[in-house]
Parts: sequence; C-alpha cells; structure tokens
Amino acid sequence: MKYLLFLIFFFYSYSTYSLNDNFFLIGKKLYEEKKFDKAKLEFERSITFNPKFVGSYVYLAKIFFQLKNSDEEKKNLQTALMLDPKNEEALHLIIELFVKENDFKNAEKNYHILSSVCSKLCNKLPFLKTSIGNFKG
Repeated sequence: MKYLLFLIFFFYSYSTYSLNDNFFLIGKKLYEEKKFDKAKLEFERSITFNPKFVGSYVYLAKIFFQLKNSDEEKKNLQTALMLDPKNEEALHLIIELFVKENDFKNAEKNYHILSSVCSKLCNKLPFLKTSIGNFKG
C-alpha cells in the first residue's frame, strides 16, 4: 500500500511538471510567432502549475513590453528576480526598463548584479553601461 501511494504521488508530480513544461513550450512558440495574447495565456497556465518557474515570468514581461504595459512588465521582472536574483535575462530586461524610466539608481544597482553573475549575457554589458552612462551624464 505504501508503494502504491508513492507511485501515485510520483506520477502525479511528474505529470504536473510535464504540463508546466508543455504550457511553457507552447507559450514560447506562440511568443515567437508574435501571438502575444495566446502566449500570455499559456505562460499564465504554466505559472498555475508551477508558480516558481522563472521562465514564465520573464516571457510575460517580454509580452508586456511588446504590449507597451511597463507596469506589468516590471511586476513580472520583479517576481522573476525575487525567485532567482541572478537570472541574467530578467536582470538585463529590468535594467533596460529602468533606463527607459530614467531610474538611474536602480539601473546601476542591477547592472552591478548582472556584471557579477553574467555568463551568457556578458556581451550586453558594454551596451548597458553606455546606456546608463548616457543617462547619468
């Protein structure tokens, strides 16, 4: 009986994460096809199954950027960074948002975090530094 309950729990957990992966992958495909409303729904479904999955919040932020809704963009980036403070993509996007909003202090703070953790997006650092420098001065 113990083993049966374990197997049921294991398969339920596995299927839940599989659904999350499916929703995220479908959302990503729809995002790439510029079907933002449908993609948004899939990322929201992904979050329903796994509220700690950072990728869905990052893509929601990208969608809200496209829809010119900076409040929702910022909210999703902040959630992503709360879950993973070293997420390079979220850091990059929030720095660009802060520069756009003329929020030098937060842009610079996040720039320092990104520059200390970067491994994939290090090539973006010179552009970001220039953007912050132009704003600063």
